[in-house]
Amino acid sequence: MLQGKVNNLKESKYQDALTYLKANLKDYTELETLFMFDNPNMIESGNFIPSVMRQIYDEVGAFTEDNDLYGAFVNLLEENFDIDSNIVEVGCGVIPSVAKKIRLKQTKGSVTVYDPRLSNNFESTNKFILKREKFTEDTNIKKADLIIGFMPCEATEILIQQAVRNKKDFLVALCEGGHYSFDDYFDTDSWTESILYLAEQGIKKNKLGELVKVDLKEYGNPYPIIYNKRKVLK
Repeated sequence: MLQGKVNNLKESKYQDALTYLKANLKDYTELETLFMFDNPNMIESGNFIPSVMRQIYDEVGAFTEDNDLYGAFVNLLEENFDIDSNIVEVGCGVIPSVAKKIRLKQTKGSVTVYDPRLSNNFESTNKFILKREKFTEDTNIKKADLIIGFMPCEATEILIQQAVRNKKDFLVALCEGGHYSFDDYFDTDSWTESILYLAEQGIKKNKLGELVKVDLKEYGNPYPIIYNKRKVLK
């Protein structure tokens, strides 16, 4: 069923994205693949783009500076933290889009990414370290300077807990919600409020400054981005 749908695709200006998808079907679920084949021009729909699609669009260079949400996220990082540091990204997804952009800007430091779905198309180096595994409460982040996540979903809670417990700075783009360990689902507003409370209390307890919440709605992102801002000593 799936292969027949792939073979019957029509040529379009989104062919590069579809070609990439066809060459990497093993990295995606059948539901994800069918959705992307049915909505190849979602980049122009004005709707929020699912992460798996956004990553493929980014990989084939479909975004401009005006609609590059990953680029805007990295710019926000660079404006508030030292990009030339040791950065850990949690839940990078199939394609490490954010980490790749960070590495292009770094003159020193490193990026370590965690995600069990990370594609084998990408190789580790001593400065671009790929971990095809889950980020957990036992993951060692002692050498990290900054912990980030771009819509890491259910890993958001662990990311923040790990960051504040280890007194690390963090920057996280939230998403529509997530599951907690006891399998209850939170609607987006409730989940966001619970994450904001967790982050604010962790920052206060560990003297990491204050919680800052911003948005990048001009890039079609309806969800907030949060980070800690340390107090500047006078």
